Amino acid sequence: MAGTGFHILCGFLGSGKTTLLLDYLALPEAADTAVLVNDVGMIDVDGVVVAGAASGMPVAMLSNGCVCCSIGNELVVTIGNLVHDRQEAGLPPFRRMILECSGLSRPGPIIRSLADLGAHDFRVRVMATFDAGQGADHAAHFEEAAAQLAAAQSVVLTKLDLLGSPSVQDGVAAVHALNPLAHVVAEPDRRARALAAFAGRGPALETLAEPETIGGLRAMRHPRIGVFLASLPPDRDWDAVALWIEDLAARCGERLLRVKGLVRVAGIDGAVLVQAVGTIFSPPLRMPPGTGGTPGAVVVIVQDLGATELNEVCEPHGVALVET
Repeated sequence: MAGTGFHILCGFLGSGKTTLLLDYLALPEAADTAVLVNDVGMIDVDGVVVAGAASGMPVAMLSNGCVCCSIGNELVVTIGNLVHDRQEAGLPPFRRMILECSGLSRPGPIIRSLADLGAHDFRVRVMATFDAGQGADHAAHFEEAAAQLAAAQSVVLTKLDLLGSPSVQDGVAAVHALNPLAHVVAEPDRRARALAAFAGRGPALETLAEPETIGGLRAMRHPRIGVFLASLPPDRDWDAVALWIEDLAARCGERLLRVKGLVRVAGIDGAVLVQAVGTIFSPPLRMPPGTGGTPGAVVVIVQDLGATELNEVCEPHGVALVET
């Protein structure tokens, strides 16, 4: 089961998740894919539509409400059953599994649920669809949309072909104002867009954004989302770094949307990648030489949280904080 890609497909209501998924399932490249669909309504309309289009592919519908807050156990059991049935049929492991979340889901709790499936060694990726015309407005007014976009490793621009939609360049800039770490898929052609969206298989190990690149987005600052650069002193013991992480997660709670950066740890040759979606931190990962980014610089993305409150949790640990 090692290497199976697990794609968490998020996106606010009406942002084009199901259309993107259907476009992908229609392609021969989607072979050996399992699909899980969740909707918040009593009748899972999206699940029925996807099941009708996914000829020959296993499609599971999660019907017990929003996947991020009410069906963690059902999600785990359903995935386990799909994997077991595949093995019993004598078939090779799925190449990928795609969970289409409801438009009101938050990625963090979903990732927490997947921790119970560690034996399968899924390569988890979070992606979000972004309506080129309305995505920024959704993020400004709905906490769920902001959390989805900030957590995403890749963001897919949708509805680029609608009359009056902004240019691709403007759409990419709008996404990076919300999440400067995200890889943006901005293909106008729907087939090419679907292929690009589901091409990756592992966690986001893309080149980390440089501090000056992130700072260049200041003019597009979002009214509710703050992007900060935390600078950690080099060669600290890992226990000291971990204590800062724990305090940061405890103080921010649900207002912490994303953390990602490289730190220098005493006794370790090379930088260590620290990253989180919400308050769910991945295990620290030792990076190979030549990895992009600036060691000691950690990007912190929060919602409805100012520099003063963040500094209260950073300063005691000797961590300098700058709002970008």
